[in-house]
Amino acid sequence: MKVGIVLGLHDSPAWIADQIRSIQDQSYPDWVMVIRDDGPWTETSDLAHSTAQSDPRLSYRRAEPAGFVVNFLMGLRDLPPDCDAGAFSDQDDIWNRDKLARAVSALRGFGDQPALYCARRHLLTESGIAGETQLYKRLPSFANALIENIAPGNTIVLNCAALDLARTTAPLASDVFAHDWWLYQLITGVGGIVIYDPEPVVQYRQHSQNILGAGEHGLTWLTNKMAVTKGLYRARIDQQTAALHAVYDRLTPENQTLLDRFCTARRAKGPLSRLRAMTRLPVRRQGALSHLTFLAAVACDYA
Repeated sequence: MKVGIVLGLHDSPAWIADQIRSIQDQSYPDWVMVIRDDGPWTETSDLAHSTAQSDPRLSYRRAEPAGFVVNFLMGLRDLPPDCDAGAFSDQDDIWNRDKLARAVSALRGFGDQPALYCARRHLLTESGIAGETQLYKRLPSFANALIENIAPGNTIVLNCAALDLARTTAPLASDVFAHDWWLYQLITGVGGIVIYDPEPVVQYRQHSQNILGAGEHGLTWLTNKMAVTKGLYRARIDQQTAALHAVYDRLTPENQTLLDRFCTARRAKGPLSRLRAMTRLPVRRQGALSHLTFLAAVACDYA
């Protein structure tokens, strides 16, 4: 299984050298990588370009700036046609040496059924590894994917069928909030398989320039919850469901019905009507407290 990796680059600090090195040191050898740079030309661009010239497994592409979602999704179309799987790399993490090997092993045997691998992450700070991201215990599902993403992009690996599907639908998803959330929704929506690995496979660097960050604890968690009251969560669900309607015919009949009922529940008039409609659906976030905050957002028309 030849894995094609898209590394999204945008005015990155010098951490990219550590990330590229961690990919070059993978125990699984059959991979190629496209570094897709949609930022201004910087010293980091020079470094990425020169590194690509010195390693035949790497290629460097300039792209028009259009946001990280487009950079990653359209980057899948830049991968060589003989790739049997697709993966994403952030510009500032460090991959554990067995990351690709674990993903490839998990994805074998699904044939023409789309399958997506994802995993937990170590949190990497200036002081070193500072814990792990949340452990999700509920099974991945479209009902969960409608309201929450458990598939972080820097851990995702797609099998060949999922890669083909993602390439085909990429232009329809350019306006989604997040490419990884979209892929979790897409693969579960069409009846594919999502494999969640409870073992961390990436050292996820936390710093002031993170686009999203882990956001699971402390002040960042509180800030994210406060953002819900400003309508940001509702707007993100709007973006994601709009893209799902663009691929509606690809969804299973069961998931078409669930998407319709979910959208109807969100439009219900009055907090009690919205809560009644939403609680009749199987949609649920992974954590109990997290789901309660979702229901509160539904009642307040913030979801």
